Amino acid sequence: MRPILIPEYLSEFNCIGGACEDTCCAGWNVTIDKKTYQAYRKVRQPEMADKLQKFVKRNRKKNDESNYAKFILDENKNCNMMLDDGLCSIHKELGEEFLCNTCSIYPRNLTQVGGVTEKSLTLSCPEAARVVLLCEEGLGFIETEEPKNTRGLMNKALDLEKHPHFWDLRIFTIQLMQNRQHSIEIRLIILGLFIQKIERLKPSELEQELPVIMQDYLNRLDNEEFIESLKQIKGNLNFQLNLTRVLISYRISGGDISGKYATVLQSLIEGLGFEENDDNEVQDMEETILKFQESYRNFYEPFMQNKEYMLENYIVNYIFKNLFPNDYNTLFESYVMLVLHFNLIKLHLVGIAAKEQKLTQEMVINCVQQLAKVIEHNPAYLQGVREGMEAAGYTTMGHMFVMISN
Repeated sequence: MRPILIPEYLSEFNCIGGACEDTCCAGWNVTIDKKTYQAYRKVRQPEMADKLQKFVKRNRKKNDESNYAKFILDENKNCNMMLDDGLCSIHKELGEEFLCNTCSIYPRNLTQVGGVTEKSLTLSCPEAARVVLLCEEGLGFIETEEPKNTRGLMNKALDLEKHPHFWDLRIFTIQLMQNRQHSIEIRLIILGLFIQKIERLKPSELEQELPVIMQDYLNRLDNEEFIESLKQIKGNLNFQLNLTRVLISYRISGGDISGKYATVLQSLIEGLGFEENDDNEVQDMEETILKFQESYRNFYEPFMQNKEYMLENYIVNYIFKNLFPNDYNTLFESYVMLVLHFNLIKLHLVGIAAKEQKLTQEMVINCVQQLAKVIEHNPAYLQGVREGMEAAGYTTMGHMFVMISN
């Protein structure tokens, strides 16, 4: 047996198969590990052997056993192994043991911290998004055990010798983000101030001062004057909306946009009046801002008064799954990407609510799931966003405050 750290919600998740409103088998490339590839070459069932021969291609650009081959997708970006009912022909005809690592563990996400395996769910699966986002009491974590030979593909591994403060920072961050005294925006701003402060310290100073700084920022949650000063930070809707529009356009230009996300996106465009002129600028930004403010005030804000835990759960799951704040080159870069994900979700929700004249739990779940599918599974897009933000000079704490603030 091996120790494994998991969120408590994991025991509640079960694939709902054909009852699912989406499919795992479309919209992204599916890699095949070497062991499974070799098993496919030994299949003797005529029909399946022919399909595997035709639609499995060696990935000779990668010298990696976990990325040894891939399934060829059809013109609609669907896996050719998918049946008409959305289920998998490999699973049906050959059995679960013939699924590649990618398909056998999805939507489970495996990481490793200091030799301990961690397992979570990625929210690009509708049922996973539902289970995670609807945890009204917040996400908790437990340590348990599983057999050492349990199948899995490690997405990330973190060396605690290189990141000795990881656990202190992780516990502090989750504790801060689950403090429901204040809005999710205030919590994110405080997290940014904290990260900005500790990044200025030398390693020797950090070792000595980190516990004191963490306690100081937790104490600030009870400091009414400090919190009130944060509430006075003014957002810039013109900047927020233009940046979101650019990020969405950049993602669309990369292709592989699912029909379901296209529907979400169209609701956003129609709801906020995001139509562009010949110069690729919003035709009437003043009107778009008014529509945003009206939707925020009438639908988004009232909904979040009782359901803000859904966004909190998204953020806490993101922190755990991605090994935040050590998922990028610097702590602040990790923070920037977290804020970007949050901002994209928030602006999509306000736009959709403007179109539908309401906001419901299922609308939030669907929006988060579709964004996760088109963004979180696209490393090239995320890298391009990081580089573009840096080139434009948008990766400052001031820009983050402007993006977060209402």
